[in-house]
Amino acid sequence: MIFLLFAIIFGSLFAVVFKICQRKQIDTAQVILFNYVTAIVFSIVPMLLNVAKGELSFTDYSLPVGPVLLAVLQGALFYLGFLVMNRSTWRSGVALTTAAARASLILPLILSWLFFSQSAPSWILVALMLAAMMLMVIPAESEKHDAKLQTGISEKTRRVKTMLALLAVFFCYGISDFMLKVVQNSVATEAQLSSQMAVIFISASFFSLIACIVTGSFRKDGQPHSASLHQGFRWKNFLAGLVLGLINTGCTSCMLLALAKISTSIYYPLYNIGIVVLATLTGVLFFKEKIKPIQVGGLVLAITAIAIQLFAV
Repeated sequence: MIFLLFAIIFGSLFAVVFKICQRKQIDTAQVILFNYVTAIVFSIVPMLLNVAKGELSFTDYSLPVGPVLLAVLQGALFYLGFLVMNRSTWRSGVALTTAAARASLILPLILSWLFFSQSAPSWILVALMLAAMMLMVIPAESEKHDAKLQTGISEKTRRVKTMLALLAVFFCYGISDFMLKVVQNSVATEAQLSSQMAVIFISASFFSLIACIVTGSFRKDGQPHSASLHQGFRWKNFLAGLVLGLINTGCTSCMLLALAKISTSIYYPLYNIGIVVLATLTGVLFFKEKIKPIQVGGLVLAITAIAIQLFAV
């Protein structure tokens, strides 16, 4: 359970880091890239140390083609998840973005039922989760920094984009969480699991680098670009990426280790309810985010649905 606890703590910090980056005008495209470079280092170095000590060999870390391809796909999903979370945090704040990501609990539960023959989620859980999402995707009021970066966009357009951003987070994280279980099931040893984690981060860094090149993130022009600014390379971007990379490595490692020991029907509810509570408190207390009463109702429904699934197992 200790791995689950740390996974919850790390998982609640992702949107917080993006929120701080946006307020400090740190280029999030570079942050995501440096985050994965950091994650690669911290996933490969322990493997090399184990080989140097003679505890394991490179053969122990070798992977068949199938698990490698799954890891590459998971890397793409990881990068896409950061991308949509960054955009949604910019538009909706920490609390609602994290709630949308965790409300996606219903997707891995349904997919685990279909593909792994695990217990089906109850209709009450499904109904509550869908109702929670409907309430939470109602866009919040624009923040001051949003208004500056969205000049010329009508309020109706802004609300539609905000809703789509939250829905993108919902589906991306739901599918990603399920795929992480598929990845974990595709190997037989913890050594191979470590190799998969390294491949996941390498894959995600590749997609992140391509995005930086395409969007001109390292071009120094000072012009607004989405939620970031084109500033060229800056050490603050690298340091923010280092912090996010440490959080990412810790979260992914703890998730994989927890999933190896805990059933998905227990893991997913505990993981999601913990993150929803921590992120909501962080958003309200530290970032002074304002949440509409109807969105509070959505958060309550989401937590209730997760609790029902937890006590039903």
